[in-house]
Amino acid sequence: MNFAELPLVASPIALVDQDVVNEAIQKCMADKNLDNPRLIRESMNAVYLVQSSDGPQVMRVSRPTSSTMAAIEFAHYLARNGFEVPAPLSHAPFRHDEIEITFWEFINHDPHHDVDWRHIGSVARRLHDLDPQIVATFYPLPMATSFPWWDFDRLLAELGSSLDSSDLDVLKSRWHRLQPFFISAQNVYSSPISGQMALCHGDIHPGNVIVNRLTGRPILIDWDLLSVAPREWDHAALLTWTQRWGGHATIYPEFATGYGTNYSGNELAEALAEMRLLSATLMRWRAGLTSPDAKIEAENRMRYWRQDPTAPMWRAV
Repeated sequence: MNFAELPLVASPIALVDQDVVNEAIQKCMADKNLDNPRLIRESMNAVYLVQSSDGPQVMRVSRPTSSTMAAIEFAHYLARNGFEVPAPLSHAPFRHDEIEITFWEFINHDPHHDVDWRHIGSVARRLHDLDPQIVATFYPLPMATSFPWWDFDRLLAELGSSLDSSDLDVLKSRWHRLQPFFISAQNVYSSPISGQMALCHGDIHPGNVIVNRLTGRPILIDWDLLSVAPREWDHAALLTWTQRWGGHATIYPEFATGYGTNYSGNELAEALAEMRLLSATLMRWRAGLTSPDAKIEAENRMRYWRQDPTAPMWRAV
């Protein structure tokens, strides 16, 4: 199959000219006769809660590499295949300059309800059993390693002057040890150590799961990192969630039970998990060059790589 060179959304919305973003939001709100958008989440997209005559809706603001009609079509595709996802309310995106805005079903999240991680594991398994070549006919499907935060050589070169030489040496050493597995993930067809290629969500962790207050069912959200990768890719984040992010120790075992395979101790999965930690450290370090709060968190993350036994848990800030 032919991979897309870029994902549907290739850079965080915070990196876009905020005057352009705000103008797009204002024009869209006027066009739809809406007001008072409330920001509830910001990552690759800015996500707002808005009130319409039909009730609350979720508004997603993006700078896509191609039309966000692909996201609408993918949501319909998932629903047809039995996945519970927020339904698109837009027939087409609202466009202004380089910004596209879509509207989605609001699902009332119950943050106090325990997540059924076995169910999320079964969702991941069913996703991996779908044919990525079908999805690639209507959605720009990249290789997982094409996202910019996996370009370790560039990140290390960019940030090297701001790191202590000993810290830079530690990070470079870790990257060189992980590099064969990174290459494996890039060459999912030919590498002898690569796992089975699959359609991957790309970012399965507690922050991307909500619980429907009406039904109690957990729903996997935030599909911005949809890609093709070894199946291990969707296990990597949860493999270290307890040790580094302070998550409950049962999360990954329950997820693996629902999935049907436990990748703890799997060489490729463990390497991909460490790659995620390395990327999270470098991206936080870069943010820390302009944000004092991010700088504090980046320093805390570096203590882990220095093998400091008192290194604190990481915070997703």
